[in-house]
Amino acid sequence: MQGNMIEFNLNPIAGDLTFDDLPLGIDTEEGFCKSGLYHELIKRKAVNKTMPNHYLVDSVAFFDKEFQVTIRPVCYGFPFMLHLVDKNSQYYNALNDWNARANIHMLNESVKSLSDWLKESLNLDTPDTTETDMIRWRFEWGRISVSYEIKSFNHGIYLTWNIM
Repeated sequence: MQGNMIEFNLNPIAGDLTFDDLPLGIDTEEGFCKSGLYHELIKRKAVNKTMPNHYLVDSVAFFDKEFQVTIRPVCYGFPFMLHLVDKNSQYYNALNDWNARANIHMLNESVKSLSDWLKESLNLDTPDTTETDMIRWRFEWGRISVSYEIKSFNHGIYLTWNIM
């Protein structure tokens, strides 16, 4: 991993997030775009708006893995959410190949291995939900899940805060 990679941290008990020790507040798009973190990411050319209300940070270090992180601030009644994709995964390498991306066996394996890694890295208890396509832990602030969606085949770690 490069030395200039942004360090991502999550406190699973409190739901607190930081990128290089700068806090990510659970906020609306307007609030996010006014934050010190957003300005620092812009300065470092590390964030891009990919579609309305979605901001992509292409390369962050989370424990021993490199992830692409999409930040979706609170909007239209949707909760604040982060979507993390492991950049060294079979899934990430298949993103531009629909047939490879839609490989259910690969997705099921990835849900299992990624959630095992996450459970160990964050020292999480037994998940509240365990299914082939989704493993989820619930907290007071929201939930952490590793899953995939059967229509879009979007997959990864999802951090979702309760609606404020």
